[in-house]
Amino acid sequence: MPAPAANKRVKNKRVSRNIIIGSEAWALPPVGHPDRPKGVPDDHTKRWTVYVRQPDGDPSLTTWLNKVQFKIFNTYENPLRTCDNPPFQVTETGWGGFTIDIRLHFQPISGEKAQYRQHFLQLEKYGDEKLQAEQEKTGCVRSEFLEVVQFNEPTEALYEALTADDQWSYLALGAKGGKKTSSMSTGPNGRPKRGFPNGERSAQLPEKGGDDIPFSQEQEAELINQLKAKMAEVDKALAGENKKREETEAKLKSLREELGHEAAQQAAQQASGDRSRRR
Repeated sequence: MPAPAANKRVKNKRVSRNIIIGSEAWALPPVGHPDRPKGVPDDHTKRWTVYVRQPDGDPSLTTWLNKVQFKIFNTYENPLRTCDNPPFQVTETGWGGFTIDIRLHFQPISGEKAQYRQHFLQLEKYGDEKLQAEQEKTGCVRSEFLEVVQFNEPTEALYEALTADDQWSYLALGAKGGKKTSSMSTGPNGRPKRGFPNGERSAQLPEKGGDDIPFSQEQEAELINQLKAKMAEVDKALAGENKKREETEAKLKSLREELGHEAAQQAAQQASGDRSRRR
């Protein structure tokens, strides 16, 4: 079998991958405190980390992600930080939040251009009372969002990588490492999470849904049927409006014929004069 081409595209296929872009911030001990790290400017009150991660149980980021660049505030030394390997994250200290530009570079086999994202570095407590109470309790201000990266008609090489079994290997290896990692392999109901051996290991949607499978072909088919039903309702309403318009045009035509050409022309001129006077 020939090797997959690095530039030939797989037609009518789309593969999506989820990533988490976020940040965490912790308060620094005050100036003069023995636990305050050395070399931190006196006006810095927070230690923070900005990151790009994969959701728990998802396939390895490195299957498709080559490196990540973080453009932090230009007052920092070397504000453009490049992470060539996981963890894709930058840790610094500071006193105020700002927007961080993030550039995702894909593996060479993808043939895709880099994509940009942005994340606001949240250093102070935010949200409702419950969320702020949790932040106060843990001492950590976390702000993160789920982003979707889509590969439309990926190259053959990338498609093979995104559907290969070895992109889940890190999960299987982690499950052998101890109680903490092995417990990650199953959900609360004891069933395997997506991405683990004997779980969902394909870039395609699984046939059936479940507690640990948020999207499936079954759910997709149901959504398509709902959309078709709504489209049928819209088409029916549109047909009704078209019929009313045709009836109105037919009445107008009939009235013009009854009035005759000269009377219709006078009515049109009068209407035009009325519009001119209103301007």
